[in-house]
Amino acid sequence: MTTRIKTKTLNVGNDQEIIDVPGNKLLEWLTDRKKIQQHWKRSQSNILKLIDNACEVTSIEKKEYSYYDCQRIFKEFEGAPGGNATTLFGAYSNVNTQKWFEVIKAYEKDNYHIGESCQILSHNLNYEIPNLRKTIEKSIKTIEEDQKKPYLKNKTTALSTFKKACNDLGIKGDKIREEIIELPLQLTPLFNEVVDSLSSNKSVSNSIEFYNNFLRLTKVELDDTCKEPLPLLLFLIKHGNVTMKEREIILNPQKIKLNDQIKDNYNNIKDDNNNNKNNENNENNNNNNNNNNNNNNNNNNNNNNNNNNNNNLNSENQPNLEIDWCITEDVVPIGEQPVIVWEDSEVDLDSQNIEWDDFSMDTIEMVDGSSITTTIELVESGGDVGNDNSKSDNNNFKSIPNIEIEEKDKQQEQEQKQEQKQQDRFDEPINPNETILEFRPLRNQFLDELFELEIFLNNRCFEMEKSNSMFGIDQLNDESTDISTSQCKEYLKSISDILIKLSNTRVRQILEIKSSKKFVDRLVLQFTQKQQNIAKYTQLIIESDQKIEDLNLTLGQSRNKIDQFNKETKILKSNLEQSISNSLFDKKKINIMIPFSLN
Repeated sequence: MTTRIKTKTLNVGNDQEIIDVPGNKLLEWLTDRKKIQQHWKRSQSNILKLIDNACEVTSIEKKEYSYYDCQRIFKEFEGAPGGNATTLFGAYSNVNTQKWFEVIKAYEKDNYHIGESCQILSHNLNYEIPNLRKTIEKSIKTIEEDQKKPYLKNKTTALSTFKKACNDLGIKGDKIREEIIELPLQLTPLFNEVVDSLSSNKSVSNSIEFYNNFLRLTKVELDDTCKEPLPLLLFLIKHGNVTMKEREIILNPQKIKLNDQIKDNYNNIKDDNNNNKNNENNENNNNNNNNNNNNNNNNNNNNNNNNNNNNNLNSENQPNLEIDWCITEDVVPIGEQPVIVWEDSEVDLDSQNIEWDDFSMDTIEMVDGSSITTTIELVESGGDVGNDNSKSDNNNFKSIPNIEIEEKDKQQEQEQKQEQKQQDRFDEPINPNETILEFRPLRNQFLDELFELEIFLNNRCFEMEKSNSMFGIDQLNDESTDISTSQCKEYLKSISDILIKLSNTRVRQILEIKSSKKFVDRLVLQFTQKQQNIAKYTQLIIESDQKIEDLNLTLGQSRNKIDQFNKETKILKSNLEQSISNSLFDKKKINIMIPFSLN
């Protein structure tokens, strides 16, 4: 079934007619009107053989040649010297010209050249040029989209975030884990700076004095553990950020001396015991050597005696030998041993009544055992342990009950309890080489005292600004609490500055790094993720740039191809219009319509 294609015929004047033919369906339009046969491709194989033969004869490169290419080559050979000479029968005498003339004649037979040209034109208009146009449009669109993607902006944001995190923590970011582990070394100079500011700033000491006077006037009761308010703050102002060992020496000098004496005595006793053990070992070794020598001598004597006895027996030849069994007359024979008589018990086993004498709760005396202490004193005994006659004289142990407890023991127990309470406050083991502010429980106590003082000063400033309060500080008529609002604000500012140094985010993170290895791993992971984001966006930028470069290359190639196709299609269109007009429509003017511009 064939489709009928409508055409438009234009009348230009009276003598010339223009036939409009659709270019994308030109071959169908010609076959429907039987201008070209349906099986116009039958002679294609013959034409290809003629082209190959002509190329071999004329030494031209073998490739695909269209009708117009063959016609151009024919004209070149015909225009050459002697190329247009003919024979009597009308053939060319030049072999090259004759071969390409045969190719042209084969093309023109059955209008094969028109059918092939129409097919090429339709293919260009329907496939090649539209595909190239789509490729160009797609490349341009992709390039614009890639240029709009915020890869560079995201990389800049990730890089700035990483640098800000490094600056906040105080590291460079080259070797993250090593730099983070070294951060706690910066705490000691910071703590020393804080303590120096405490001791050098008079506002801090004045604020503490103001707080103490206020507590004294309001008669605030302190805890049993604190003899005065803000003890650690006062200690740091007086002694500085000393180590835990130095702090213990300052607080308990007598205890340290006693412990040192106990250690020295213990070491001396230990040395004496070691010397005694060495002497005993030497004596035992000497005794063992002497015993070994004596045993050897006895063995030799026994051997000699045995030899002498054997000689005597052999010489005397005694037939009967008497053996001394060590039996005396005092030994009682077995048959004459005394008989043990078991007397009958007076207890009636069948009786169900048991006499418990007088047993009642009145006869029991309740004694408080906590008031009686028994001390055991070891006394040397000179007598024989197994001798019964010296029981009263040679007792090895004597018990002396001490009923009364001395007051010194009570005081010692109370002191021990207080020390135990102080030790129980510290949940962590104490490192004697750590400073006070490096030890976490004491550092927290120091911060608590600073916050306590800050809250107090803040409330006092608020009360001073509103002096109409019934319970304000202005109601305490005392010179020690008579300060101005500006002075109170100055005190508050000095305390707040110290708190800012110790409680900012960086210091808190460094303290957490010092006390937790898991926090170090978590920080390293966070910085590693930021670096991975930077690397990811960097890779995306590289890939996007490479993609844009490839698209630009494809775009340039597509534009060159489409320009070439447009040029060839224009030439093919004009040649087809002339060929169709001359061969098929009696030189009527043909207009092949193109659905798009070929510019």
